[in-house]
Amino acid sequence: MKRTRFEGSADGGPRESAGPVPKISRKIRACQECQTRKIKCDIELGQSQCARCARIGLDCIVNKSLQTLLEDENQWKESMEMQVRNLQAALADVQRHLNLAQTVHLQPSLSPQDSRMAMQNPGLPRHMAPQGSPVATSPLRPSDVTAMTRENSPEPEMHEAQEQAIGNAPMASLFEVTKLRNIRSDPGAMVHPKVTLASEPDFISQGKVSLSEAEGLFSTFCGTLNAYLWGGIALVHRTLAETRNSSTLLTAAILAVTALHAQDGGQAFDRCYPIFLELTSQSVFKRYHSLDDIRGLCLGAFWLSDVSWKLSGLAVRIATELKLHQFCAKALQGASPEHVEKARLWYFLYVCDHHFSIAYGRPPVIHDDATITSHETLLQLPDMTQADFRLHSQVGVFIILSRVFHTFGSDRSRLVANDEFEALRRYDVDLNHWKDHWESQLRKEKFI
Repeated sequence: MKRTRFEGSADGGPRESAGPVPKISRKIRACQECQTRKIKCDIELGQSQCARCARIGLDCIVNKSLQTLLEDENQWKESMEMQVRNLQAALADVQRHLNLAQTVHLQPSLSPQDSRMAMQNPGLPRHMAPQGSPVATSPLRPSDVTAMTRENSPEPEMHEAQEQAIGNAPMASLFEVTKLRNIRSDPGAMVHPKVTLASEPDFISQGKVSLSEAEGLFSTFCGTLNAYLWGGIALVHRTLAETRNSSTLLTAAILAVTALHAQDGGQAFDRCYPIFLELTSQSVFKRYHSLDDIRGLCLGAFWLSDVSWKLSGLAVRIATELKLHQFCAKALQGASPEHVEKARLWYFLYVCDHHFSIAYGRPPVIHDDATITSHETLLQLPDMTQADFRLHSQVGVFIILSRVFHTFGSDRSRLVANDEFEALRRYDVDLNHWKDHWESQLRKEKFI
């Protein structure tokens, strides 16, 4: 069998000869049994057995030649290329329909000549690749400048003087020395976009829950259930429309919690609860969140016992990404309404975190720092309501319970040592003092 000859080209590179590439003309058409006995095999294309093997009951096996294997492989390759092209075209249609930027550049596949050229010249530079060839970059490979989608490091904020604080110095120095882009969030996205959902379809506009049913559930929540969480401190909106425009997750949480108490055999809950779980799952990897998203997770944590601990942990992580823990001190310094609102939500998270950790023998995530132990200072600000007093009464009791937890640990089976009874008496006195202190400051609530 002749071999393909290559001659040197003018630039010293190999060049394929003008003669055609010889093909393997001999094809195996007989099965092994007929070949061994050197008799004619009458197997036809598409049949699994020849007549002789079927009559005698032998295994009819045809050893495919190299040419047959190559033909089968080429057919499979052509079929896969056609499917990939169809998939790329469908993806482009979807991106155009959704007005999305085209992230995958569609390029034609290599022609047979280009494939042979690429195989014969493995060291060919990328800029010398055949025209129309995607050798330069893979369309599915992420760009080298792709930034992380979660805020794992502080954004550069030029307008804040706190950037030069001692607490930020170690990590800030690391960023300046390494200049690694991928350990920082996208530097171009320093300002979080204003979240507005008015023009985006939610599960109500999609018909998963009717508007009349959603209005009824929301009205029921505002009339009764909302007051159970310290006078309605978890909801700052008065209408369903305002809530929908602010946070779809909060809307779904309110409807799911209210549907849990509806006297309809669980039909409304079966519709609302999966929607809330789906939105919660999507929020895990979302880049931006709102304060109402955190409120929605907290509402779900207090009422939906099956997922309480998971929702509480997710809410705390999102809150720390939004730096809510820094606004307690800022609220006392400037008394800005925005700072007070964020500080109020951080104390709400503290209660939520401790409520679902200490009672179940789990260590809480939020620690008792100075902003927690001096929480009552915030109540001296103007415009504090009874809801704030009720919330801070819970902060006070969980401060005591946290000390109890850290003193005796999470092992409930161990015996109390003799030298620990004094600590028990001290904590008992603290709880009695807490009761007397807050009982005189809290007015009666008609729903509680």
